[in-house]
Amino acid sequence: MDKLTSILAVVDRAEAGAVILDKAVTLARRFGVRVNLLLGDPIHNRTFATLCSKLGYSEVTLQNADLSAHPLHEIILRLVRATHPDLVIKAPAGAHPMRRWTFDANDWLLANNCPVPVLLVRDKRWSHPPRFAAAVDVAGEDNAHIARGVLQTAGFLALGCHANLDVLYSERELSDETVRMERAVKLAQLVREFHVGCERIEVLSGAPEKVLPPLATARQYDVLVLGAQTRQPGHNTIFGSMTSRMVEATAGDVVLVRATESAAVLADHHDSSAREQRFHEAEQLV
Repeated sequence: MDKLTSILAVVDRAEAGAVILDKAVTLARRFGVRVNLLLGDPIHNRTFATLCSKLGYSEVTLQNADLSAHPLHEIILRLVRATHPDLVIKAPAGAHPMRRWTFDANDWLLANNCPVPVLLVRDKRWSHPPRFAAAVDVAGEDNAHIARGVLQTAGFLALGCHANLDVLYSERELSDETVRMERAVKLAQLVREFHVGCERIEVLSGAPEKVLPPLATARQYDVLVLGAQTRQPGHNTIFGSMTSRMVEATAGDVVLVRATESAAVLADHHDSSAREQRFHEAEQLV
């Protein structure tokens, strides 16, 4: 992510709409952009139009779509490709009444396939200044590609929001000093590539999926920037596991960033035909 010119905010549950709207407008004003607020039920148009007018949210345009006709992630992906926003904002889709801020399969499918970052917002208010963290893994080329996208997005958003940014990395190799040094150098290079002046690198030791979640819980970050769960063999148990556990560990918002094209192209090749068919089926939704 290296630009923010428009935001697509999706309200599929009215009770989460105020939170989504508030954070979408907060970002829009930081970057001087507009928000397209997508409502799943026309009955809520007047409520949100009144709210926008009352709060002076002139940056917001209301739009309707039937969000129940197809899986939600497919509808959103179709809209992203039609309208070209730079960021998607929505609430987590967990439907359980006691776990309404959890993520379900729709969230992961959206993040894994969305060409732009997805910000999943909860009801926790941001601090002043906001406290951002980017959790990365640079063990292996594919993880390094994911880390590059995560750091670029985190740095860009943190700069625009005047936020503090912690870069969190835990080294799973405990004995081979050569490997440890190579990865430390790689991490430093990536951070330097997307340097914005407000980041702080923190290198820990141990399996990241075990070390980083408790840290995220204790620190209570406003926003965590993570790599979306990869579908490539061998990685879902490492980086994907860390992402899932970090999501569960935080009460704050989460930005999920898809791997860069070089890391995702092989996985995309196998299912591109199926996605094309789904997009074609969803063409009449908007």
